[in-house]
Amino acid sequence: MTHEHATHGLHEPHAGSATPLIEFSDFCFAYDGRPALSHIGLRIAAGDCVVLMGDNGSGKSTLLKAICGLIHPNQGSYAFDGELVSEASMRDARFSKRLHQRVGFIFQDSDAQLFCTSVADEVAFGPRQMGLSAEEVDRRVDDALAMLDIVELRDRAPYNLSGGERRRVAIASVLSMNPDVYCFDEPLSGLDARTRAWLIGFLEQLKAAGRTIVIATHDQSLADALADYFVYMGEMHGYDDRPHVHING
Repeated sequence: MTHEHATHGLHEPHAGSATPLIEFSDFCFAYDGRPALSHIGLRIAAGDCVVLMGDNGSGKSTLLKAICGLIHPNQGSYAFDGELVSEASMRDARFSKRLHQRVGFIFQDSDAQLFCTSVADEVAFGPRQMGLSAEEVDRRVDDALAMLDIVELRDRAPYNLSGGERRRVAIASVLSMNPDVYCFDEPLSGLDARTRAWLIGFLEQLKAAGRTIVIATHDQSLADALADYFVYMGEMHGYDDRPHVHING
């Protein structure tokens, strides 16, 4: 895919999309008065694979939280698929539920994401919250476990698994909801070489399937393997050999 360089920090969606799937306009957010995101202008089209890059503290994880509707702007706006995502709209249970079904978030720390007593229950939790039938929930669990190659872990407790196994379970718990957007926060962090290679391959499969992917990472090899374009948070980095947009700095 080809992406034109941004004008005034705003990335235009590819293929001439009239409405981007994700759109930030002058989005500002502060933690206890300390700016974390400053005047973000960003458009992401359906099917884009976007890699967020920048130093620690530059706002990558915070931007992922904003995409998932977990934080809201002090100034500016964020819209998902043309609908404004705000503190007010997220108080609407139907709106909030729909957004969380369509946008999946895989945390850097898998332990922060896993809370059920078995892997099967963990993967089934999201589909059950969606109100799906027991048969459909079972089908989704079976499919997700098979795709992540963790069928043998079905009855295990997540807290007894290795770090790589917990990462797979965390991904399966999002995959079972079949979201439109996958947000990954430092997905390769703490993984051994074998699990890293598997995860990069899995992300390539998601991309080939046309899913929208937003990844926060320091890993240049992951970025080079997957990115349609980079979004640079904080100080400008100099990767001029591929299309990108620089925001938040």
